[in-house]
Amino acid sequence: MTPELTGSAGQCTPADMIAFLADLPLVSRPVISKWFRQNPAIETKQDSSPVTIADQSVERDLRATIAARFPDDMIMGEEFATTGNQDSAYCWIIDPIDGTKAFISGKPAFGTLVGLLHHNLPVAGLVDMPVFTECYIGLNGFSGKHHAELNGTAIAPSGQSALDAARLATTSPRALSAERLVDFDRLADQVAVTNYGGDCHNYALLAAGHIDLVMEDSLAAHDMMAVVALMLAAGATVSDLDGQPIQLGQSTSILAAATPQLHQAALALISARD
Repeated sequence: MTPELTGSAGQCTPADMIAFLADLPLVSRPVISKWFRQNPAIETKQDSSPVTIADQSVERDLRATIAARFPDDMIMGEEFATTGNQDSAYCWIIDPIDGTKAFISGKPAFGTLVGLLHHNLPVAGLVDMPVFTECYIGLNGFSGKHHAELNGTAIAPSGQSALDAARLATTSPRALSAERLVDFDRLADQVAVTNYGGDCHNYALLAAGHIDLVMEDSLAAHDMMAVVALMLAAGATVSDLDGQPIQLGQSTSILAAATPQLHQAALALISARD
């Protein structure tokens, strides 16, 4: 990793931020590789979700790396308490293994998420899919820059605007509330293809033009911020399920679409009530 201190992310250039995010898999991937398909011990957290030594070790190492480079910023994560300067306008938020259920089942579609917030809005994000060696990076207005890439190559959404031709994804119907599952099923009845599974990879694939719609509910902040930054950076249209912008402390759901027209059609359909 780059050794010099910057102080705060706000002092970084866009190029330096991309380089910093691109280096983070050098921290997380070796730990994940050590434990993937090794059946590490599984603990159950208070919210009934699973956690392993891999989740904890990756987050610990990423926190240390971010704190060393940006000591003036706040750091949040899934596994440990908030640290750093809680008065900072910049906040890093980490999900060390998004898709722990996939990870502990030997399935490869899990990722590491690192988001950067400015005044609670996502301005940069890393979505790293270690087994697939796919490193997605997005700058969503960071220092005025909009840029999205996969392994250094620019990406963009599909441009699909027709609901009946769209490819839809969600991780699991069990992750949707009862009310939102009804909404999702209404949406699934109208699209061309419906996919289940994928966790954060669905959002990355939408940013890269392979999925057109993603709907999720009952999300935590660490699930959301990096992927929202990436999708917005790529040019997707993203809101919560009520059509409001995603921001820390207010949002727990995502409706993401390749185009504004597709987003509008999907939002109107899931908002319909008999």
